[in-house]
Amino acid sequence: MEQATTFCIIRHGETDWNAIGKLQGREDISLNNNGLRQAEDLANFFYTSNFDCIVSSSLQRAFQTAQIISKKISVPLYIEPLLVERCWGDASGLTFEERKRNFPDGIIPNQEEFEHMQARAMSAIYSIHSRWMNKRIIVVSHGALINSILHSVSHGEFGSFTTRLANACISLLQFNSDNWNVLYYNKSYKELQEQG
Repeated sequence: MEQATTFCIIRHGETDWNAIGKLQGREDISLNNNGLRQAEDLANFFYTSNFDCIVSSSLQRAFQTAQIISKKISVPLYIEPLLVERCWGDASGLTFEERKRNFPDGIIPNQEEFEHMQARAMSAIYSIHSRWMNKRIIVVSHGALINSILHSVSHGEFGSFTTRLANACISLLQFNSDNWNVLYYNKSYKELQEQG
């Protein structure tokens, strides 16, 4: 059977901004108490799993999530700067209603272009693949960035523009011979436990 690189991609746990619906980009905000619990639950979920390493965004909310998992399952943790969240420009820190009011035409000054973020995200994923080919890797990152990966590998079937990722959700992807296989996406650890 042909080997594949397995990516278990996790969105970070909840922050205070997530809880109140503020758009969160490059702001370096830590997990709230609920986010810390989510990270602990993820760590317990993965405790008996067999992974080779964890690669995380450098932003606190992702790195804290990754640290908690890494400590529990005793695998090395690495930082990949390209995994940071999209820069939302002038929309950062605004709620959905505030964004609608301030940018009725949907044009947001100083926002990172979607295509740039998507290319950056896939560059990170292929770099991780090159370094840990045929290994099993946990990747901890952010909603918009993960969605752009899902959008890329599914050719737009899901991910960006269609999927809202929950905090602490899990997506499982495999890559071999230039082919992507999405085993599942946007699943909670509770859903996966129930499925066995």
